[in-house]
Amino acid sequence: MNADPIARAYRWIEYAAFGRALERCRWAQLDAIAERRRILLLGEGDGRFLKRLAGLHPRASIDVVEKSLGMIRVAAARLSPAESSRVRFHRSDALLDPLPGGGYDMVVTHFVFDCWSPDAAAAVVRKAAHVVEPGALWLVSEFAEPRSGLARLHAAAWLRVMYLFFRYATGLETTRVPDYENALAANAFVLVGDVRWRMGLVASQLWRRQD
Repeated sequence: MNADPIARAYRWIEYAAFGRALERCRWAQLDAIAERRRILLLGEGDGRFLKRLAGLHPRASIDVVEKSLGMIRVAAARLSPAESSRVRFHRSDALLDPLPGGGYDMVVTHFVFDCWSPDAAAAVVRKAAHVVEPGALWLVSEFAEPRSGLARLHAAAWLRVMYLFFRYATGLETTRVPDYENALAANAFVLVGDVRWRMGLVASQLWRRQD
């Protein structure tokens, strides 16, 4: 997947499809999170969440792992000089390369699991589980497919359109959201918060590492 061609326009593509719903999802549970010291963002995208996170956790150091150089440039431009001094960007797939540090007390993945295959998602969770502290939080925003009824049909239609668009625009090869919840549970993360919108299509989840 190469997100460079849509990096500058991504915000407006998102707004056209969902309005502010995905932004609200990313930020939904931040008020419930006490101040963090070491934060790892995997696949941050254009930096809207990073900007808010840096303001809410003014003493935290933040590592951002992002494959797209275009997204890194857009995200970095949002930060003030003081915020930039606490943020390190790493251009990396995250699947193939070692993660940039350790001792993290928070991991964030916003609408990035849906870009990975089941094996890749499981591999990322395993790698991250080795660099977090006991009690670390994992904040997830992701698309979901309810199990039955009109909500399932609604989600299936939206997901099909989205995957077709991103395959055309970025070369994305994945065709469905992997079961990241089982991967998190298998690595000692426990779900402690789950909020849903858009008939269950959009989910904000907070997981805690139990050691």
